[in-house]
Amino acid sequence: MRRSPHLLRTFALLLGLALAVSACGDSDGGGGGAGTLEDGVLSMCSDIPYEPFEFEGKGPDGLKYTGFDVELINAVAKKAELDLRVKVVPFDGILGNLAAKDCDVAVSSITITEERAEKVRFSEPYFDADQSLLVKKDGGAESLDDLAGKTIGVQSGTTGETYAKDNKPDGATVKSFDGADGLFTALAAGDIDAVLQDFPVNAYRATKDDSVEVVETFKTDEQYGFAVRKDNEELQKTLDDGLEEVRSDGTYDDLYQKYFGTKPPQS
Repeated sequence: MRRSPHLLRTFALLLGLALAVSACGDSDGGGGGAGTLEDGVLSMCSDIPYEPFEFEGKGPDGLKYTGFDVELINAVAKKAELDLRVKVVPFDGILGNLAAKDCDVAVSSITITEERAEKVRFSEPYFDADQSLLVKKDGGAESLDDLAGKTIGVQSGTTGETYAKDNKPDGATVKSFDGADGLFTALAAGDIDAVLQDFPVNAYRATKDDSVEVVETFKTDEQYGFAVRKDNEELQKTLDDGLEEVRSDGTYDDLYQKYFGTKPPQS
């Protein structure tokens, strides 16, 4: 059936309005997909909270999120004259969100692994991290071996989950959670007996909660990187150039000191 010119003009106007509204996503992750570098926007997918790397709080340039990762990628974005937009997603599917173009870059303490590198491009490493064991001080456990028959909490989709499954003592159960907050809540409630995850996250928790402590670390030589889509070599180079600049001008060292109370090992 042929449409009248009036109806076609009305439909075009409504379609234009709908597209305009859909393009106006929340710059702090309330909607909206990936920005484009041509628009001066770098959109970031991240699993929040994951202190001290990502958490809600007064962030740089008016963002409602902060943390080491957020401040670092924001500093890198500024070197390229880009504004950062944050989209909060679960860690377990974060690379899927990246592939679906929900964002330009995934920044969420993502360990560089061969398996992940088959799906995405990684920037140069920006952080060295190992695994660790966090327990209640009165729980009686001093090492992973003490958790035979106990329950070890991990975050889904992480290298900590893999390490726990590969190295758990006989009779131990590995229980997965969506986020770090759920792990800490379960430990406090006695639903799990320990948390096995990245050392800086567990160590930071121990500084905020004097009922828990890190009793063991596991040398895994892990490194974090920013992840971009396989076909986005240009953005990878932009991020690498920005990382080099923030290391050279002292910004990286200042952020490391701010969040971890020391200079980075390579300084």
